[in-house]
Amino acid sequence: KEKAEKAEAKARAAKEKLEKGRVNPGEMFRTEQYSAWDGEGLPTHDKEGKPITQSQLKKLKKLQLAQDKLHKAYLQHISDLEIYFVWVLLSSGINAEYGEGKGGEGGGEGKGSQGEA
Repeated sequence: KEKAEKAEAKARAAKEKLEKGRVNPGEMFRTEQYSAWDGEGLPTHDKEGKPITQSQLKKLKKLQLAQDKLHKAYLQHISDLEIYFVWVLLSSGINAEYGEGKGGEGGGEGKGSQGEA
């Protein structure tokens, strides 16, 4: 029972980490809290138009770097899922449904495909 709870907690933590990674680091500070941003999405001015201090900017850069790592892991996970999904489709013969192979619309078999006159 304890093993199952630990495994469940670990899975929950991994899911939460992936969810956090959905946010693009270049967009994470584009909120009402700030009024201007640089090319990397880091705020340059607060909502009142006052410039962000160097110490604030350093903290924000650190947060953005951490988000970048989470976002890259999220994108890799999504890519891995897509590759796995395509592999499953191809290995089960479903690729014919997408116009390739037997019986699909793009398969090249049927009336008019061989230059009938």
